[in-house]
Order: sequence, then C-alpha cells, then structure tokens
Amino acid sequence: MSLRDQIDPRGFTLVEVMIGITIFAIGILAVATLQLTSMKSNTKANRLTQASVLAQGKMEELMALDFDHADLRDRDLDGKGGQGLDDFGAAADFGPNPDQGRFRVYWNVAENHPEVEGVRTKTIRVLVRWQEQNRWKRTSLSYIMKK
Repeated sequence: MSLRDQIDPRGFTLVEVMIGITIFAIGILAVATLQLTSMKSNTKANRLTQASVLAQGKMEELMALDFDHADLRDRDLDGKGGQGLDDFGAAADFGPNPDQGRFRVYWNVAENHPEVEGVRTKTIRVLVRWQEQNRWKRTSLSYIMKK
C-alpha cells in the first residue's frame, strides 16, 4: 500500500482542523496584542505632542510681550532656582492655566540669568504637566530673552 492510498481524499480530520484553528488563534492573539501596544504608544505620543504644542504656544505668547511686562517678572524672586515646577524644589511664578483640559501650563521667569555684563536677561521656562496612569508627566521649553 502506497502513501497515496493512505490519504483520505474526502477532506480533513477533526484533529487537523483543531490544529489549524489553534495556530490561527495564536496568530490572531499576537496581532491583537501588537495592536493594543501600538494604540497605547500612539496615545502617549499624542499627549506628548499636545503638551509640546501647548508649551510652544505659551512660549510664543510670552516672547511677544514687552521685556518689562507683568507676566515676565520673577514674582517670588527665586532666580534661577525657580526654573520650573518641582525643579530644585521651587514653584512656578505663573500658572496653571485652568482652561487647558487635562494639561496644566506653568511658566517661570528668572531675571538676569544668565548674567551677561551690560545686558539685562530673563530666562523664561514654560512647563506643561499632565497625568498619565496615575503618574505626572511633563515637558518644558526654555528661552533666554535679552534687552
């Protein structure tokens, strides 16, 4: 009896079908896991992009102000130590802006930092914070303005 005579031409056995379904299910589960991971990564990237856009927008607003504008003063006179919320244990001079949804926008000003002889400078730092999975995330931008 040859191998050709042993193969049943009528179809697959139940065992063959079950093995095929198992292999297919494992493949589908792998694709689903990959899709979920991709969605989480895209959400994180989207939030970071939104925070960066908010920081850039606030920085553009502040850069357009006059050097001596009230929003560009070191309110708590903490100098360079107050260059952002939670940095060096200092609080921001301004913020948060409550109208930014899940994001909180702060900014801080350090006058005459860095010190340049004969030139008045201000370092402006915009900080955006948001909560993700019960942890605070943040991004920031800094700009040195001189008069």
